[in-house]
Amino acid sequence: MKKQVKVGIIGCGTIADVYMTNITQHYGNLNLIWVADLYVEKAKEAAEKYGIAHAGTVEELLADSEVSIVLDLTIPAAHYSVNKQILEAGKHVYCEKPLAMKFSEAEELVHLASESGLCCVSAPDTFLGAGIQTVREVLDRNEIGKPIGFTANMTCAGHELWHPNPGFYYRNGGGPMFDMGPYYLTALAYLLGSIRRVSCFAEKGRPIRDILGKKVESEVPTTYTAILEFDCGAIGTMTMSFDTWKTGLPLLEIYGTEGSVEVPDPNNFGGKASIFDGVKLRETVAAVQDPFPAKLFTMMTAQEECHQDLPLTFPSDPDPRSNMRGLGVSDMAQALLDNRPTRLSMELSLHVVEALNALESSAKTGQVYTMRTRVEQTEPMNKEWALWEVQ
Repeated sequence: MKKQVKVGIIGCGTIADVYMTNITQHYGNLNLIWVADLYVEKAKEAAEKYGIAHAGTVEELLADSEVSIVLDLTIPAAHYSVNKQILEAGKHVYCEKPLAMKFSEAEELVHLASESGLCCVSAPDTFLGAGIQTVREVLDRNEIGKPIGFTANMTCAGHELWHPNPGFYYRNGGGPMFDMGPYYLTALAYLLGSIRRVSCFAEKGRPIRDILGKKVESEVPTTYTAILEFDCGAIGTMTMSFDTWKTGLPLLEIYGTEGSVEVPDPNNFGGKASIFDGVKLRETVAAVQDPFPAKLFTMMTAQEECHQDLPLTFPSDPDPRSNMRGLGVSDMAQALLDNRPTRLSMELSLHVVEALNALESSAKTGQVYTMRTRVEQTEPMNKEWALWEVQ
C-alpha cells in the first residue's frame, strides 16, 4: 500500500467536485479526511457524498494536527486571507488559481511559507500532464533549436454562454486574463523559464453582457493582447479574449531556430502535441536543383512531410480531455514523502501572479513592465504518471 499524506479541503463550490472525485478515486498517495466550508451544511453534504471522515468549519479543520496539506478552493478574492490562515496553522497550501490577487499579497504568503518551512503553491497543475511534459522533453532535447518566439491564444465568446454562475468573470478580479491567463503563463514559464518584460493593451470589446437574463456592464476588460519577452530571448504574443466568436489561431505554439512545436491546450492534462522539422524542410528545398519557382513550390508542398505528431512521453489517461485536477497536490504529497522539491514551485506560482499584475498594470499605464521575480525550471515528471491511477 502506498504511503499517504492526509489532506483537507476548504471550499465546496463547483470546482470542489472534481478535486474530491480525483483525490478519493485516483490519487493513492492522498487521504482526504476533512472538508470545510463557510456553509457547514455544504461541507457535510460533500463528506457524505465522498465518504470523507470529517466536515465542519475552517477553524475545526485547521485545528486537526493530522492534516498536512490544505486545498484552498474558495473564490479568488478570499485566497490571500484563507491561505495565510492555513500557513499560520502550520499546514502546506495548495490553492486554486491564483495564489493571491495582488503581487504584494502573494509575496507575503511565499515569504511566510519559506520562513515556516512550508509549501504554498497554486494551480494550475495541468503542465504536469503528459501533453506539456512531452513538449518539455522536446525542448530539453533541443529538437527545435533555440526558442525565439511563441504565440498563446485563449479566445472565446464569453463564459456566460455556458457557465451556471458567470457573473464573477465580469467583475473586478475576473476577466479572461485572471481566469485563463494562469494556464498559459504557467505553461510558458515552465517551458521557457522566467518572463523578463511585458507590454499589454486591453479593451472591453463587448462591455454589456447577458448574465442570467440581465444586462450587466463588465467591470473588467474582456480582451487583452500582450507581448512578452523571456530571459531565454524568446519574444511572443498572448491574447486572452471573451469577445471572439471564431478564430483559427493556435492555442500555444513555440518557434525555434530549427523548427516549431505545437503545445496541447494548457487547460488540459493531455492532448495532441506536434513538431515541425525545419532542418528537414531546409534540406529538402536545398536538394532541388532547378531555380525559382521550383524551390518555392517544393517549400510549400513539403510542409506536410516535415510535420508529425509526437508520441506522449509517458502514458496518460486515454481521454485527452480528462480532468486530472489534483495532480499537483499528489506531486506535493510525494515530494513531502520523498523529501524533494515540488514541481509546482512557490517561485512559479509567485512569478505567475506578478505577470498577471504586470499585464494589468501595463494595460492601464501604457508602460512596459520589467519583472522582479525569477523562476527556475523545475524537474520534469520523470515517468511519475503512476500518481494518477486509472480505475
